[in-house]
Amino acid sequence: MAASACASLPGIKSEPSALLVGNWDNSAQMLEAPESLKRPPVAGGAYEWLDGQYATFFKINAPALTADGSQAVYLVWRAGGPTGAISRQRLWVFRKGPAGENRMDFYAFKDPKAFENVDPGTRAFKSLTLEDLTVYGPLCSLPVIETAKGWRAAIPPTCSIQARSGRKMVLSAEIVLDGDNLSYSEQGTLESGALAFKVPGQGRYQFVRTVRAKNSL
Repeated sequence: MAASACASLPGIKSEPSALLVGNWDNSAQMLEAPESLKRPPVAGGAYEWLDGQYATFFKINAPALTADGSQAVYLVWRAGGPTGAISRQRLWVFRKGPAGENRMDFYAFKDPKAFENVDPGTRAFKSLTLEDLTVYGPLCSLPVIETAKGWRAAIPPTCSIQARSGRKMVLSAEIVLDGDNLSYSEQGTLESGALAFKVPGQGRYQFVRTVRAKNSL
């Protein structure tokens, strides 16, 4: 995405995490998608695909991660609908950088099942520490840039990780929040240049907000 003039604005008027809170789905995108794309996800780019996702974002109280005034968001994505199988669990923490810029760190849970059905105000989050999470480090921290109706963030090209399989890959992702619309894409590229995974398998998820939830801390 080309940089715009708004990229130079200092900070974001509304807290980036607060703009995410609520329920989202890509049902409109699925209705418009050709039937040929509606097939199961596959790793490695064997074919193009697109599936239905229902996303919920909760603002949570995780003192060990937010003692500096940062804001933590717990996200749960479910396949097909609000009661579908969980496809993604992450923790996004929005922080101020050394120059006052907005940045987002993302974490995976070492034991995701422990958080599958917990209330966002549960003590499970209050006792959460970095030891409970997979930490990707500052080279994977996303700059968060204000736009007219929200923000956008992209993983920098410095984000190289070693997957559980032992393979090294470069992660890339872009998140764009534009009012009640949220787009998301992510992929991992191996050292050989081959595609390890791409989410979704064609284009990007186009979510629309269905419920603007109240914060529950």
